[in-house]
Amino acid sequence: MNNLASFPPAAMERDLIDRALSELEQSIDARGKILASKNAPWDGRVLLEVGGQKLTYHYEVKGRIDRRSVLLDIKARGLAVPDGLLVTTLLSQELAATCRELGVQFIDAAGNAYLNNGAGLYVFVSGRRASDLSLNPAQGVTITPTALRVMFAFLADPSMLNAPYREIAPAVRVSTGAIGKVFDTLQARGFIAIAPTGDRVIAAPDLLLGEWATGYLSRLKPKLKTYRFSGPSVQEFSERWMPEYRESAWGGEKGAAIHTRHLKPGACTIYIQMDAPQALRDLVKDFKLKADPAGPIEVVEAFWNMDWFADKFPTVPLPLIYADLLGTHDSRNLGVAKQIASEVINHVRH
Repeated sequence: MNNLASFPPAAMERDLIDRALSELEQSIDARGKILASKNAPWDGRVLLEVGGQKLTYHYEVKGRIDRRSVLLDIKARGLAVPDGLLVTTLLSQELAATCRELGVQFIDAAGNAYLNNGAGLYVFVSGRRASDLSLNPAQGVTITPTALRVMFAFLADPSMLNAPYREIAPAVRVSTGAIGKVFDTLQARGFIAIAPTGDRVIAAPDLLLGEWATGYLSRLKPKLKTYRFSGPSVQEFSERWMPEYRESAWGGEKGAAIHTRHLKPGACTIYIQMDAPQALRDLVKDFKLKADPAGPIEVVEAFWNMDWFADKFPTVPLPLIYADLLGTHDSRNLGVAKQIASEVINHVRH
């Protein structure tokens, strides 16, 4: 977007890329140079000289990655391509191996790297450590569970970005006093900006979706009432159980299957407004469900007011289905996740 109020990432991204290129030179004797042009959804381009080859990559900068789901998000958004490169601070040996598994090429600020262009170049370095990785102060701005609730509202309905606080608060069950701080956090992280008209706009919808999905799985969902059951087969349950408008809805693989018609569910995730205690009791009784931590039927507390964002009924809003698919850690779901991510991003942009 053009003519937006300034926000921090550019200089900080440059610091991180410069550090990563310098460390790459030390670890594998490679040379790198940042190129001027950009191509959405990438952050920029870089030229690498490795093993006598000159390779141009589109890169995406991620300040900190500590979960597999972040890499699944990158894969699902279609960024694991032969000329795509992830640039980050430090990847653990486990996550470096995950990049190799998923085909996500990367370099980090400790000199670790995975490069495989399918044309004779193959580099894999992991286990290197760096002493000082405090390159991006904005990365220290915490995305709290409250912020994640508000981010969900903006992704589900972008008009909420400029709605009065008194409308945002009840929709996602946060206090009006917390919303101003959330806006400050999202602007500091470069997710939103102020247009010349004075309206707030989402400056990086793809990054906002990725941050929401991985944050939901690691910080918001663990705080929600969540139950797993065994009982009828997944097919039988998904055919017999019917959500109630504004009280319950399908998420996860079943929600994705309803929306895209491209997935056979291997598990069922449903979201229920648990303000009424009998909702869960009736479900357990009607389907003779038995508590089972490994069961295929998952029931999750709806963290938003289901009177809002109900336009996708009988499914939950698409950003939540996307997060659920990433949370399965199942590569068979990534194609559908990519399709849903594209829909969410296009919806936010328009």
